Amino acid sequence: MKSVQRYRAMASICRQRAVFDPQHSWKHLGDAERWEHLAHAEIADRFEECNAALGVPTADVPSSASKATGWERDAAA
Repeated sequence: MKSVQRYRAMASICRQRAVFDPQHSWKHLGDAERWEHLAHAEIADRFEECNAALGVPTADVPSSASKATGWERDAAA
């Protein structure tokens, strides 16, 4: 879970940089979104690991690492 804290801290720093660097705020906000996405994926993976260890049945949904987000689908197109 330490990595989740680091990802969220990096996202916060990127948002702060966006405030103080308006000309490049689009880049910093994009970076912040990427860090938040990594944090979310890490949390989802952790829950999947815990559920698998406990033997909790999971739905037939691909793991969070293989799920394509909106911007990933757009980039692939």
